Amino acid sequence: MEEGTGETAPQLRIASPVMILAGPSPATNELTQRLRSLDVKVLQAASITEARQVTADESPNLLVVDARLARRIPQLEDAVDDIRSGEEETALLAWFDADVPLEDILSLCRAWDDHMAGGIAVEESLRRLHFLTGRLPEQRSGERLIVGDLEMDTSTRTVTRAGVDIDLSDTEFRLLRLLMRHARTVLPKSQILQEVWEYEFAGQANIVQLYISYVRKKIEADWPRMIHTVRGAGYVLRPARGAEQSGADQGAEEQTESEQSETSAAG
Repeated sequence: MEEGTGETAPQLRIASPVMILAGPSPATNELTQRLRSLDVKVLQAASITEARQVTADESPNLLVVDARLARRIPQLEDAVDDIRSGEEETALLAWFDADVPLEDILSLCRAWDDHMAGGIAVEESLRRLHFLTGRLPEQRSGERLIVGDLEMDTSTRTVTRAGVDIDLSDTEFRLLRLLMRHARTVLPKSQILQEVWEYEFAGQANIVQLYISYVRKKIEADWPRMIHTVRGAGYVLRPARGAEQSGADQGAEEQTESEQSETSAAG
């Protein structure tokens, strides 16, 4: 909030997910961190081959491409075309060398894309991604996440399981979104703390367990378990295996976690 005005400063709005096709560098590392701090999912690829593999499963809304090596332009052009295949509205931000020929820019960028030449500034990249987001069709400004019969639309902030609406608080929504974005991947409590609470509750990992229990009660009240505790590692969201997983099995898992928490507190 700006002092003396009572007005809230405008916030960056960047469509998720964002694909970054670039090798490791301070600029790409910082951009990745800043995007994640804005609650944007980042798809990373250090090579054209890796980019094709990643986008085979998920199409980005925005694409950041490091094109600062002119000899890569023809290969990059083919890769970008492949990534955009079926998703014509995907917008591109390309990084070029300062002396980039105009034909290289025109071969890679379309009318609604953007580019930067010379030194790469992360703040400027974020601003340009913000304005590129504004050029996307409204329906593409969010994500639709599906894990089994659990569905989430991040643009409308709605969650359903087996077609039934589920009401979540803001924190519960962010937690479930993180688990769905990383479905089938075990997430440690430290990562969940960082990405959901942004270190606000650092050192208080029990808050994760508490909110996991809240989300479980809502998405598993009348259905088989999806959120699993991996002892000593963290939590993982998986599609339900079916109704054969009994309530006793679910209760045993919760009891084990509770015992772990009590042991930790006693220590």
